[in-house]
Amino acid sequence: MLAVIAANKGVHYAVVRALLEEGLALHRELGDKEAIAGSFLCLADIASAQGDYSTGRAMFEEGLTIYRELGNKRFIAASLKQSGTWLFFAGGDQVTVRARLEESLTLFRELGDKQGMAFYFWISGWLALSHGETLTAHALVEQSLALWREMQDRWRVTWAVATLGRIEAHRGDLSAARALNEESLARVSEFTDNWLRSFCLEGLASVVAAQGEEVWAAHLWGVAESLRERCGIPLTPVERADYEPAVAAARTHLGEQAFAAAWAEGRSMTFDQVLTERGRAAAAATISAVPPAIPPTKQSHTYPSGLTARELEVLRLVAQGLTDAQVAAQLVISPRTVNWHLTSIYSKLQVASRSAATRYAIEHHLI
Repeated sequence: MLAVIAANKGVHYAVVRALLEEGLALHRELGDKEAIAGSFLCLADIASAQGDYSTGRAMFEEGLTIYRELGNKRFIAASLKQSGTWLFFAGGDQVTVRARLEESLTLFRELGDKQGMAFYFWISGWLALSHGETLTAHALVEQSLALWREMQDRWRVTWAVATLGRIEAHRGDLSAARALNEESLARVSEFTDNWLRSFCLEGLASVVAAQGEEVWAAHLWGVAESLRERCGIPLTPVERADYEPAVAAARTHLGEQAFAAAWAEGRSMTFDQVLTERGRAAAAATISAVPPAIPPTKQSHTYPSGLTARELEVLRLVAQGLTDAQVAAQLVISPRTVNWHLTSIYSKLQVASRSAATRYAIEHHLI
């Protein structure tokens, strides 16, 4: 994502977008299709990050069309992944989102692209979370985290840890959510990425507000808002679904005047200052070089291949020949949830089909 690179360098997205538009004009003059498609992909990403979703969507389509004509699988997959991701965060059609992400995963697997697969698991975790399927969301994001740790991608490890913090908050475990958000903030201190810093600050703010620390939460939100303005990346509609109720609750509890004053004070603080306020600057300086493990779910040590209890139930029913719809009816969940579980099961068992999963279940005496 060029958008991520720009944020990491502290560049406002409007500047990057202007430069890319100049580049696109030059590539068109030269008739370089590969470069034109690349410009569309980068511009679509930037436009979407700026909240200009309709322009971004149109540019993704133009770039994807060219990449399909050229038969460039790697960038077809990248275009599908990014367009599906931004369509999701913009609150777009979920069927289209899912279809694009699934097609991208198929290509990433063909290419052996671990980065692409890790991203697929991450965004799929967000999708599951948006449907209230927190256990599935946790399992999927953990898979992305494991891959990014394997690749030693510290930036995206931070991103995944922060996302797990949000999932734990949805599950009602504020203690675990706070620990994960604090870990993400300790990690993000090594980057100059204003967007990722704001993302991590917002996650912690919602948790501490729920724990009764509304003044500090307002400071955190104020700093995060300032950082977003510096890079030009607003909150997406999906993020606002959690953000706005949390802010409103804190404002109501503190009172409008006190909350506004705390928010304004936060806007005047630096990232380091708002962390030092609760002694977290020291944590950032002393973080271990060895990535701390994310606490696994209780079931992860009980069942084979790291399967959860629910995944084992799904696997047993699939191995008995039931369809997704029949499994859903049996477990009183949606067919889509069954599909999420199967994606996780296939990954953990390192198989690619129902028949292979069934063979695994038989060989391991699970049915």
